Amino acid sequence: MLRPNVGCMTSSPPFSDGSLPQHIAGLDLGTNTVRLLIVRAESDARLTAVYSDQVMTRLGEGLQQYGTLQDAAMDRTIQTLQRWRPILLQHGINQPLAIATSAARDATNRDDFLRRVQTEVGFEVEILSGEKEARHTLLGIAAGLSPTVTNILLIDIGGGSTEFISARDGQSDRLYSTDLGVVRLTERFLTSDPIPDEKLTAAQNFIVDWLQKVKARLGNVGESILIGTAGTITTLAAMDQELAIYDPRKVHQYQLPLATIQRIRKACLSKTIVARRTMVGLETGRADVIVAGILILQLTMEEFGFSSLLVSEYGLREGILIDQIRKTAGKTVSLDLFANLHRTEGQS
Repeated sequence: MLRPNVGCMTSSPPFSDGSLPQHIAGLDLGTNTVRLLIVRAESDARLTAVYSDQVMTRLGEGLQQYGTLQDAAMDRTIQTLQRWRPILLQHGINQPLAIATSAARDATNRDDFLRRVQTEVGFEVEILSGEKEARHTLLGIAAGLSPTVTNILLIDIGGGSTEFISARDGQSDRLYSTDLGVVRLTERFLTSDPIPDEKLTAAQNFIVDWLQKVKARLGNVGESILIGTAGTITTLAAMDQELAIYDPRKVHQYQLPLATIQRIRKACLSKTIVARRTMVGLETGRADVIVAGILILQLTMEEFGFSSLLVSEYGLREGILIDQIRKTAGKTVSLDLFANLHRTEGQS
């Protein structure tokens, strides 16, 4: 177990003195992927992204079976955070705005994980409720939308959960957090390779059952624009464009037709996990969970009657930063995700 000296770090929360530092970082500890975003705060209430990275550490691996975060998964996640510490320090950041989502929410040993992060890395982490996660994601999405887009249904497909948010004029009017995560669904139904028809049918029935609850909660969303964020959806946009090198500018605001999603689903199901890893635009680390993500998205679009989806590169980690800076600065801020960015990640 790695236990570096964290004496140069601080456990004090960012913005504790009410001031706005030059650089701020958002850190999203997801069930499948850990994401880091560092932004520079400009004098005119603009945020400019300067560094972005993501690593698929699969923090929620085994959670479906055991109900706990596994040691190896926690180790992978903590080692990633340790690799990012020097980068944060180079930007004058001691404590990022760090949050954890579904895997940490549901694990019975979540407190052990939070203590390890504090002891071994020096970061304090807040576990978000499903509702708070959805609201922060909406904030992030809204920052990347044209002002003319006002009536939306947002879907955020994560490793452990999927959030649905109905919003008008940037304000959520209804939201629902579900247990439809790609890691959770894969571990429950889709572990065989190739996937047998009966397992595929069972997974689809499980998703549709959840979607009936979502429809009952959200009501009529027929006039909304469907917007999607997170790794499954950005990956599908990259696959459709055959992006051998991921380009977020080509992915953001890409229109993804339902027919394209159905075509990619068929192609993925015709291949083993090993063969999927050769598909252009698909990260090798996502090859085992991409089918689960496609099923969630395709069935959502079919159940709600959407023929296309607008893809967003903005999401939860952007929303974390925007929310905190709005509270600190007391004013509306904008975020440019692409202007001056050192990016080491693939799909976000």
